[in-house]
Amino acid sequence: MKKNGLLFSLILCTLLSACGGKDDSADSALAYYTFEGDTIPSIEQFINAETGGRLVATLSPTVSEESGGQDNSEETGEQDEAAETDTQSETNTTEDTASAAEEQNYLSYDYQQFTEGQPASIAASYVSLLEGDDIALHLESEDEPTFDSNTGSVTLIRQAVATDSSGAPQKKETASTTDETATASDEGGEGDGAGESDSGDEATLLPYSDYEQDTQMRFRVRIDWTPTSCLITLDKTAGQDFVTSLQEAGTFLSFSGAKALMNTVTPAEIGLPGKSMSEYSLKPGPGFVMVDGQACLTVYVYGKNSVGTNSLMGTYFISSDCSTLYHQMGETSDEVEKIEFPSDIPTDLPTEGETAVKTEPTP
Repeated sequence: MKKNGLLFSLILCTLLSACGGKDDSADSALAYYTFEGDTIPSIEQFINAETGGRLVATLSPTVSEESGGQDNSEETGEQDEAAETDTQSETNTTEDTASAAEEQNYLSYDYQQFTEGQPASIAASYVSLLEGDDIALHLESEDEPTFDSNTGSVTLIRQAVATDSSGAPQKKETASTTDETATASDEGGEGDGAGESDSGDEATLLPYSDYEQDTQMRFRVRIDWTPTSCLITLDKTAGQDFVTSLQEAGTFLSFSGAKALMNTVTPAEIGLPGKSMSEYSLKPGPGFVMVDGQACLTVYVYGKNSVGTNSLMGTYFISSDCSTLYHQMGETSDEVEKIEFPSDIPTDLPTEGETAVKTEPTP
């Protein structure tokens, strides 16, 4: 009886240990990604038994490639060998993306072994999630992405979340305090020193609008996919988005101010024939547009002729701080020529309504 009791105890311990292992694995799934104060939901909520796919590596300049997703699966030895084969056969996409970010900090999550053709539709669902109001990422390019191809890439961007001296994200005083806000644990970043902010065991993930913004840095998320793999890369880049650029300018340039500013230069200085800008008529374009990382007012320059008709001679963009003029190189071209305004521009440029002309460059 004693032997049978001992055997029963050993079996019971073994069963309990096995159950405990499954729970640990379930808890190890990444719900969030965190990179230097910015936290977003992970792509893993769209991964299931039908789609296949698992995290096989976390890539970063400061994290070993072996330390990422290997701890997040319960694959057998044979499956691990298959994963290694898959990873090697599709490593070109991963290496190309990672090498492009070698000169700056980044964090990548490498997912492999999807059911063939699934990553494109998963990427589409993930992009839709990230573009929601709470996350507030938007496409970096004006071109709409297509998810019809089994291979593709899309980049989303927003102004980065500001952090304090400890690296924790800074909340606004008016930030939400309801119990409905999500909780992002330190599962959100694999590997020490990968660029994640260490803000404690748990961090409350509020809507993006509840955080202070770093007005000089933008947070980017790039999603690359092949027929059976997907790579998520997080990084930051210097710059401002359109709204932030306008906010940094303080007060906005009016068209009357733009006309007065254009009359401080000669036609030759901005690539036009003639001796005086009085030979031209200036007309407003479609308001402010983003040029070279700055919000700029659009101005059309027309040439006058004897029969009273005008011909478009050039499209120009004046930065909202009045420091820079850009000349569009062609009617359908995205290329611009940068022209510095003289440092002694007038300080009494006209304004319209409540919009004032800012004549001093932003520090």
